[in-house]
Parts: sequence; structure tokens; C-alpha cells
Amino acid sequence: MESHNYRQLSGRHIRLLRLNFDVMGTNSGTLAEFDLDTAPPFYALSHCWGTGDREKPVYIGNKVFLVGLDLAAGIERLKKLATELSPPDPAMEYIWIDNICINQGDTAERSSQVQMMDDIYSRAIRTIIWLGPSDDSCSPAWELVDNIYGVFRARHPTATSPNEIPARTYSESHHSRSGLPAWTDERWQSLGQLCNLRWFSRTWVIQEVVLSTEDPMIVHGNNRYPWHRLEWAATWMRRSGYLRLPHLPQALLHIDNIGYLRRATSRWPLHVLMSITQMKFQASDQRDKIYGVLKLAAETRNTAGLPEALVPDYSLSVQDVYQKATRYFLRQTGSLAVLTRAQGTSGSFTRRRRLHQFPDFPSWVINWSDLAVDNMDIRKSLCLIHSSDALKPVHLGFPDNYFAAGDIPLTLHDSEDSSILRLSGLRVDRIEQATQMSEEDVLYSDFYTSVASVVARVCAAALPLLKKNDADAWAAQLIRVTSAGQQNEKFTGRGWDQFFKDGLAYLYRLFLDNEDQRTVFVSRSGMGQTAMNWLKNASENGEPEVYTTMVRNFCYSRTFFITSGGRMGIGPADSMHGDAIAVIPGGAVPYVIRNDATIPSGSAWAFVGESYISGLMNGEAIEEHGRGSIQMEVLDFH
Repeated sequence: MESHNYRQLSGRHIRLLRLNFDVMGTNSGTLAEFDLDTAPPFYALSHCWGTGDREKPVYIGNKVFLVGLDLAAGIERLKKLATELSPPDPAMEYIWIDNICINQGDTAERSSQVQMMDDIYSRAIRTIIWLGPSDDSCSPAWELVDNIYGVFRARHPTATSPNEIPARTYSESHHSRSGLPAWTDERWQSLGQLCNLRWFSRTWVIQEVVLSTEDPMIVHGNNRYPWHRLEWAATWMRRSGYLRLPHLPQALLHIDNIGYLRRATSRWPLHVLMSITQMKFQASDQRDKIYGVLKLAAETRNTAGLPEALVPDYSLSVQDVYQKATRYFLRQTGSLAVLTRAQGTSGSFTRRRRLHQFPDFPSWVINWSDLAVDNMDIRKSLCLIHSSDALKPVHLGFPDNYFAAGDIPLTLHDSEDSSILRLSGLRVDRIEQATQMSEEDVLYSDFYTSVASVVARVCAAALPLLKKNDADAWAAQLIRVTSAGQQNEKFTGRGWDQFFKDGLAYLYRLFLDNEDQRTVFVSRSGMGQTAMNWLKNASENGEPEVYTTMVRNFCYSRTFFITSGGRMGIGPADSMHGDAIAVIPGGAVPYVIRNDATIPSGSAWAFVGESYISGLMNGEAIEEHGRGSIQMEVLDFH
């Protein structure tokens, strides 16, 4: 047999594999070409591509295809599955498999077929998810999935939306009453092994599952499972606070995000899709971090066609693709929220933890490339997705209580050099003292258990700001900053008054255990020996663990700092003494920026990243600008 030579496709034509039902035969079927609009009923396969170093021949017609070992096993399993299906499932005669039905060696065809992905998967009968051959080690995991799903359905028998599951922080007492097995049970370890399968982190699977008209079918070895049970199990665990536990697989978040998109009643803008997929999913080709979810985006429903900046073009470099998309998102949204995952400086922990290093990326370009670590080991964004108001389009933004730049719109200035981002902004302060809250080699699991020492270091840095008879305001500033001001009903299930008590309860416990800091607190507060009594009484009914949860969320991979103006703040871990603080129209938070000494003009800036700074979150800098005490200037970011 000879290797396959593809005939060029035209228009909306696709290729389908017609399966050979002879499970004992070596021939897998034949490849046929159809117009997508008149194609016979077909299934679509979602699978994980191999690494390319181990391949196996698959015989289709009188041609040979070299595919990864898992896919070769998957095709054999599909032949068997085709004989197992019975009504109401339609017969499996035809199936679409991306790396067989698309000529991967033809850049133009790849680009063209990528633009048809939404039609291909949405017209398929359903998506078949091939996880690969199974061994007995994953069987307990599927038992646990059924267990979790059973707990969810017993408590919420009619739930159709995640919002019907009360949001809560995790607690051991709640877990012990849940009916789920103890953490020592082998099923939890098995679940981790299941979620470590590469399929769960592949970018392309998002649209392959979301676009499936019917509930996708998971095929793992000889067994079949309905997708929706796995999806709801993951959603219940997230809403119940489980998925911030470092010993649980982060792939459960991936599954929950896919479920969120499946349930969406309207298409999300591409920048919002990217915000929930870039950290959690990986791609062999880093351009596919955009192209792989493109057909789920609202932009594809534009009657004028895709914006030029987003049209798939595999002839462009990764930098060109990302740079064009970043500029498009900034102009389209008018918000700096999209820069929450910008490249940053060479000292950025997030940048250094990426699988692929792109040293030539400008600091302001959004870096969507794969991580070399778990997404939990990256600092948490200060942005969030606004999707609860049915009358407003879904968008990426900041919490409503962030208002650093007021209502002043983003101003983008033209630049002849496409690598320079030119924005209007206000330089309002400078970092005077910086306390790194986690070292570069500290993973989240280590930070999780060492948070007490982190808060102690932060408190030591903040105590010099405590003024006589001002303990209440000092503590409020410290608690707000170390929780990034996100202590509200949505995130903690409690208002500021209760959360303030939670934080005070933590400080009370800290000072009881730390004589040196207790002495400084008592001395500087002006309350003498009554200071600890005040703290004890003010923190009555406070739960320090609730405050601890917020610190774990927002202080990991960040630096606590004090500015020249005496403000407390948190910013990226590589924030340092001398960095400037800028309030930039279009941004609801202040930004840490750094003068780029490598540029002779002295007017070039590196984008370090977003921050939360007390005294700058409510438009104070804009008010000063209105009084003429701060001037707007043009900032060139390189």
C-alpha cells in the first residue's frame, strides 16, 4: 500500500471516514468527500493528538496513514462501537476525524477547515470523546464520578443551572456530611489519574464538546459514559468550594468551564472565551490557543464576517497572531481588563512558568501560550466574567467596586511601530517598599500550607503605617488589600462587616502567637494594654479561616508593597522598589509599570501588571487630575 495523497477540497466540502464494520479486518474503512450541507449523517471524534514520536499505520482504502497509537486504538474501538449502537442512537456509518479528514500538510486547507469547525461539530449527530485505552486504575474514578453526581442530584433534583447550587467555601465538616468518601479512599487517587489524561487539557476539545448537539459520549477503553454526569459532578464540586483544594485535579475546572459554555444561551466574545481557556488548556501549535476556540465566539456570528485580525492564518508567527488579537481586543472592548494575562517583564513568575518562552514579545501583548505548571500555580487574575445580567452581553471586566480610572475611556494612540502600545495615563505613585509573598520556586500547594508565615511578613511590613488611635482603619486597609477588595457576598457569602471580623480574628490569633508584632501593635495603636482586648471584642464571631481562604486566593505569586504616598497594595510578584504606579483610562485598577532603561529616550515603559492599592480604587487619581495636580501623559509600552 502507498501513503495517502489528498485531493484538494473545494468550497464547503469535507472528508468523512466510512467505517469498515469488520472488527477482525485490518482495513479501517474508506475516505469519502462530501459537501457539508448535503453530507450523510455522521459522528465527530474528539481525541488527543499524539506527540508524534510514536506512530502506527492505519489502513484506509488502499492507502496507509500514520497516526498516534491512541488514535489507532480509537479507530479500532470505533469499529466495534459501530456494532454496539442501537436505537435511539443512529447508526455509526460515517465519522469525522480531524487529523485524517484534514490534510495537515496543507496550510491553506487547515486554515479553511478551521473556519468550518463550528458547522462540522454542530451538524454531527454527536461528539464521541475517545479518552484512550483504559486500565483498571481508572475504574474507581468513574465510580466516584457517579457518587458525586448522585450527591448533587439528591440535593438539587431539578437543577438546570449552576446558580441553583449555593456557593460556599470548602469545610471539612461539610465534606464529612456530604456522603462522599474520605480523602484516603483510593477513588480520589483514581480520579486524579483519570483527569491527568491529556484529553482534558487539549484546547480543541472545548469546541468539540460544546458544539455537540446531543450529550457527548465518552468512550474509555471498552466502557461508555455520558458526558453530562461528569460535567455536573465538576460543577457541584466547584460551587461547593472543593476546586481550590491543592490535592484535587485542576482538570475538574476544565470540565466545569466546558459545561458553562455548553449551557450558555448566547455566544461569548472571543476575549472572554480566551480568559477561561488560556490557562487551563494546551495546544501543539500555540496559534491554536486562539483558533481552537474561535468558532465558539460571538465574532463568528458577525454578518460582515470575521474581523481581519482574527482570521486564521497559519503563515503568521505566534507573536504576530497574539499581537494582532491583543490590539483588536483593546479597541473592541475599550477595557484594559484583557491585559490581565499580558506578557509582563522578564522577571514575571507567570512568564517564566510558561512552556514556551517568547522573549521578543512586547510586555503588553497577551500571552496565551501553554503553561509548564498547573494553572493553580499562577497568580489569580483580578478580573472576572460578568454574565449574570441577561440584558447585557457577557464581558470580561473587573469587580464593580473597582473604579480606579472612573468613567474616562481608554485612549489608544497610533504608533508607527506595531510593537509599541501607546496609551494615555496618569503616573500617581511609586513603590517604596516591597515584600514578596511567595518565592519563584514556591508552588500553590506549598503556599497553601505556609500562608500564616506570609501574613506575618506582610503584617510586619504594614505595622509602621499604624497610627495612634487608628487601629480600626489600619486593619481595614490591610484586610481589604490582602483580599484584593473582593470580600463580598458573591465570593465569600458574607458582607464586609462580617468579613472584617474574620480578618480581625486572624490578626488577633497572629498577635497572640507573635510577641514582637503584638508589642508593636500595642505600642503604635495608642490603646496600650487594652489594644488586644479591643481586637478580641471587635473580632467576636469572626472566622479566621474565611479570611485565610481569600489570602490564599489573591496573595499567591504577588508582592505586598507600600508606596511613597503611604498606601498599601498588592501587585505581580516581580513588582519592586522604584516601580511606578499608573492609573490608565479604561482600567479599573492601578497598574505597576517600569521604566525601560534599555530604550535611550527614557520614555519607554514595561507593563508589569494589575494591582490593588488602597486609596486608588475609587477614582481618587481622576479627581486629582481634575484639580490639576496630576497631568495626563502618553505612555509608550514596549
